[in-house]
Amino acid sequence: MKITHVLGHNSNWNIDSYLGQNIGDFFLITAFTHGINFDSKPLLKKVLDVSMIDLQFYGKNTDIQTGKLTEFSFHTSNISNKENTNVYFENCAKQAIEFQIKKNFKNIIIPLFYENDEVNDIIYAIKTLNKYVSKLENKNHKYFMTLPLANHIIIDKDKIEEILFACTDMDICFDGYFIACENKPETRKKLTTDIKIFKNLTRVFKTLKQQNFETVYAYANWDAIIYLAQTDIDYITIGTYENLRNFDIKRFTEDISGGGSKGYYFSEKLLNMVRADDVTMLNDTGNINIIKNEKNIFSDIILKEGYPWNIHKPDVNKNYLLSISAMLHKISTISDLELRKIYVMDLIENAINNYNYLEGNRIFLNNESSNYHLNIWKTYLANS
Repeated sequence: MKITHVLGHNSNWNIDSYLGQNIGDFFLITAFTHGINFDSKPLLKKVLDVSMIDLQFYGKNTDIQTGKLTEFSFHTSNISNKENTNVYFENCAKQAIEFQIKKNFKNIIIPLFYENDEVNDIIYAIKTLNKYVSKLENKNHKYFMTLPLANHIIIDKDKIEEILFACTDMDICFDGYFIACENKPETRKKLTTDIKIFKNLTRVFKTLKQQNFETVYAYANWDAIIYLAQTDIDYITIGTYENLRNFDIKRFTEDISGGGSKGYYFSEKLLNMVRADDVTMLNDTGNINIIKNEKNIFSDIILKEGYPWNIHKPDVNKNYLLSISAMLHKISTISDLELRKIYVMDLIENAINNYNYLEGNRIFLNNESSNYHLNIWKTYLANS
């Protein structure tokens, strides 16, 4: 398994952590942020040999938030109403493949539009682009077909089975799949608790691996823990800001802002993000050790009393990068999947116990910081 940094806003933090603290193994460049001249940027040049690029064709309609996407002449963000056809999209996707080959990427991500409900359009694109890839002579690349699974699709078992049937057809020549899943967490929560998503997304990863396809879990949050507990995943992305850890079509179709925030502390002991104000409260009550990450220099820095919290401070974000990469690597080293699942369930049980300890000492964490997800994780894994 390769821990893969998503390079969006403030990509220097990711690359610095890779070069300075050996965090991560690979990189995913986002076209929305870096544009056509990504390979001329001095910092990105240092990691191009271990990178791939997501050209992010997700917003199929003409009224989308483009960022730097329009810099790519073949990008669907340049589409007109008259050109908005499957044939036009396929030509754009083929040019996207050619672009990546010319840029010497070894892993080629074949873009696919986000489709809210029409599974037939997804399958048609998969089959059409598969025929194109099968005729390419260059064998020095791996080809990953994008599966941007809308929330309405991922919660529908029948639609997932239909897609998987097409993805694993005997004629498929792709080396793997680049999977982005729309989770839609509830308000004031950072992770979904929809057990249908757990079941169906796990089904996607398991089925593809059983058919010898490589898998990329793109725009993954720390919910990657429960999927890795049950199957091997070849690339799992880690990101700094939330929009790099949670696939959301609104990022490409609406002008949305993340709003102000002091930031969050990712705690391995709680398997959760803890709000900055809650960290201050835990410090003030002498309970900071209950959430403190071990062997993490960034954790040591930001948990000191009086730390000037801000979501845009590199230490705040690097704490997450170091913690989640270490956890995922540890989980992936357990080759026996049954033992791996038991190990993850023990992590969850310990986190629940830490929450119980805090409540026993009259420390109550609410909203994002609360234990809203762990019992569901525990129930799901115990019955899967």
